[in-house]
Amino acid sequence: MPKIVDHDARRRHIAEAVHRIIHDRGMESVSLREVAAAAGMSMGTVQYYVQTKDQMLLLALEHFRVWIGTRVAAVAARRSTPLDLLRDTVLELLPLDDERRHLNRVGLAFQASSVVAADQAAAMRLGLPHLLSFLAEQISAAQTAGQLAAHLDPGKEASILYAFAQGIVNATLVGHYSPEEVVAALDYHLARLRA
Repeated sequence: MPKIVDHDARRRHIAEAVHRIIHDRGMESVSLREVAAAAGMSMGTVQYYVQTKDQMLLLALEHFRVWIGTRVAAVAARRSTPLDLLRDTVLELLPLDDERRHLNRVGLAFQASSVVAADQAAAMRLGLPHLLSFLAEQISAAQTAGQLAAHLDPGKEASILYAFAQGIVNATLVGHYSPEEVVAALDYHLARLRA
């Protein structure tokens, strides 16, 4: 009986190996050979799915976007007030525990490399409008519920929240801010937006 191969699972496995290498040793350590070893696959198997390092990084970047999307969707599935949902979504993007630190280390590596890699930059831009739209929707809903000031521009405030999250990540990863200080900073900012 022929073996049934789950190609999506193999692609995900390759992407996760790329993420681990980036997390542990940095983007410069990613190669087809290193990823094959980390994934426990032959070079031929890896090359069946990706022929070049650039293709492999794009595959890993796509799975990274899915990983973030899944985490944000899990937050959105909670029955929360709009303001709590807004807060929890931003907290999900910050390096406050081991899994989110892993996520952010990988994300920072992709951000840095995307500055000089147009294909990665294009891939990184795909998810941002969805996140900003989701944040703006929660801000608008919180305004309707009387939780946030009515005069706020939801789109601009969503961009500011995203910029806050991105801006505090690196300083937190290097130990400048503790997780408690990050949460306190977010809560301070949100309190200034209240009705």
